[in-house]
Amino acid sequence: METKFLSERVKNLENLLESKENYDMIIYSGEESNNQEMRVHSIILYCHSNYFRNAFLNNSMKKEDGKYFLRIPNVTLQNINKIIRFLYCGQIDLTTENGPNIKKLLLSVNELEMHSLSDHIQEYLINNHKEFVQNNLIELFELSINNESFKILQKSCLKIICKNPNLLFEKDFFLSLSSQILMNIFNQKDILLDEIEIWNNLIKWTYAQNPNINSDRSKWTQEDINMMKNTMHDLVPLIRFQDITSDDFYDKVFPYENILPDDYKDNIMQYYLVSKINSSIINDNHFATFSNWIEKKIDSCYTARNNPYDFKSIYRANRDGNSPAVFHKICDNKRNLIVVAKLVDSDEIVGGYNPLYWDKSDTFKQTKDSFIFSFTNKNDIQSGKVGYTKVKNHSIYCDQNYGPAFGGGCDLICLNDGKWMSLPFSYPDINIPRNFSVEDYEVFHVIVKG
Repeated sequence: METKFLSERVKNLENLLESKENYDMIIYSGEESNNQEMRVHSIILYCHSNYFRNAFLNNSMKKEDGKYFLRIPNVTLQNINKIIRFLYCGQIDLTTENGPNIKKLLLSVNELEMHSLSDHIQEYLINNHKEFVQNNLIELFELSINNESFKILQKSCLKIICKNPNLLFEKDFFLSLSSQILMNIFNQKDILLDEIEIWNNLIKWTYAQNPNINSDRSKWTQEDINMMKNTMHDLVPLIRFQDITSDDFYDKVFPYENILPDDYKDNIMQYYLVSKINSSIINDNHFATFSNWIEKKIDSCYTARNNPYDFKSIYRANRDGNSPAVFHKICDNKRNLIVVAKLVDSDEIVGGYNPLYWDKSDTFKQTKDSFIFSFTNKNDIQSGKVGYTKVKNHSIYCDQNYGPAFGGGCDLICLNDGKWMSLPFSYPDINIPRNFSVEDYEVFHVIVKG
């Protein structure tokens, strides 16, 4: 069996560094006027660092009286000490350092081309100084996108930006990003930003790249149109136009119709002429919200871009017949159903989620995962409220004389005459009207994407 004495070897090297015995190299830190120095052994640095090895091979160091002399102007003596100790002992202690000092050390390590140590410092900074990263997000993101070695830091900054996109898009720095970086951001499936806001920011950024173009589109020349079109050409395909409402498309996208890429324009226009959303009531943003509620996520993790579920339309009252009999014929014995109803002469929508199934058994079903919901304005996702079952043995009611029914107190139920009722008992009161009529209601089968 092989025997290792690593700790003893490390201790010997540490003693050699501290004693400076037989040193043959002096390193100066900072500018010429700064004579702070560190005495080291060139063979150790040569073996463990490409930066120092290249300095020897390129004869870029002064040699006098058998000793090498090297000045590193952009690195402080404190950081030189940490880095040299790491080269000798393979150890570094970051526990006493604050966020700003760790950032300076990271820059020093990068200066000396020590990539494995750079990765370690990035991970330590992200995991142990989260407040510093959050408060200095834009500076750190800019640092990361300008340096190939800071991929770990860049990935972490992107994750924060996706959860809080306004931290970036409300800063002028955003306007100076390259199109490649912007493509990387727009391509993130979990970015919590409405698609119309992504479009608005793209237009804002495109103007910033062409500062001489008049903001009054009526004054654009053909050359202006071509410049704007070429600037945004590669970014337009990243916009999910199907998640933009018709009103927003008409008001905010269509005015720029002449700068949309020619090979993409027809597809966009066709989408708005022939709707692909299989619902007369809601859109993809509602489905994303339902997915968050199904998984009981407090933060809105899912968007239309990264929704893990498909919502297959299986029943529509106005299309298939508005009666309990038709509802049960189509929907009975199917698990994981979402019901959505739009109130008459209102933008309010209500509904619920049944993870079990309905049948004609005249019984209650038990689950802790069902919920009811309401949106006071279907055009405002933020107006949504959800209430999970609190009396789980009366979560779902099954009766052939009624349509979809939630709760033991008729918390939400479609009666046999097509009227609806809501009397909170098994679910919290989320301000659904007590008695109301609906223009239409739909049922969707929730399916995990393959």
